[in-house]
Amino acid sequence: MNYRSCKALNSFDLQLDPNKIYGLLGRNGAGKTTLLNILTGRIFQSSGKADVFGKCAYENIDILKQICYIEEKGFYASSVRISQVLQLASGLYPNWDAEYAERLLGLFELDKRKKYKQLSRGMESSLGLIVGLASRAELTIFDEPSLGLDAVIRERFYDAVIDDFAEHPRTIIISTHLIDEVSCLFEDVIIIDGGRLLLQADGVELKERAYYISGKEQAVRAAAAGAVIMSEENFGDTLILTVFAKNGLQKNNDTEIQSIPLQKLFVLLINPEIHENLRKGGVI
Repeated sequence: MNYRSCKALNSFDLQLDPNKIYGLLGRNGAGKTTLLNILTGRIFQSSGKADVFGKCAYENIDILKQICYIEEKGFYASSVRISQVLQLASGLYPNWDAEYAERLLGLFELDKRKKYKQLSRGMESSLGLIVGLASRAELTIFDEPSLGLDAVIRERFYDAVIDDFAEHPRTIIISTHLIDEVSCLFEDVIIIDGGRLLLQADGVELKERAYYISGKEQAVRAAAAGAVIMSEENFGDTLILTVFAKNGLQKNNDTEIQSIPLQKLFVLLINPEIHENLRKGGVI
């Protein structure tokens, strides 16, 4: 995908399976919004093919009715009331659940009589969450859903996603910078950097392959045999290795092994040198 001389997405090959929750991760400007805009028919790719449910979403009303895209910031008129937003949404999404939307109003502590201009940033986000969840759209996308939300409401949202997905499976994409906080939701993780797809992997498997190993140098290096070393630090006679182990580790009683949080792993993976070492090592 090109914007004049700038390539927003380059050599991008991605396939999403139905009924999964995906985490879409990338720095600002990595190409996440461009990807989401193509998937939701907001823009048309300059080359290649982008099908949603087997067809191009661009100007395809039958496909667009199956997609709910909750953007980082809403674009409702200031005088519109929450009740009117929900009424509009009920006409847009064939699977809309009005009863569930009413329950979510209580869960997220929103008064449907309020006008949009009266909402705080967190309330705006909460309204978007209600629309996204109650839409029950076959492809539901949340772009930075937690902006302005306090810890209590964020936790309620995460629980609502899990509970409702269990009863009404669909494809959900969550694009966020609060990686560790929401990582428990992700079945698959998609990492984009510089318009390129760096990695798509099962979320659980990904976290089970990345570790910190600490202890005496000889024991640590023995435990890391066969793994790709991403970084190493020395603290006196203690060595700490950060490793990616596709086939597990040689555990021993002389080392301490801890999983790497997904956010830290993300930071490591977008480092070009580390990513190239992992690629050469055949682990990604």
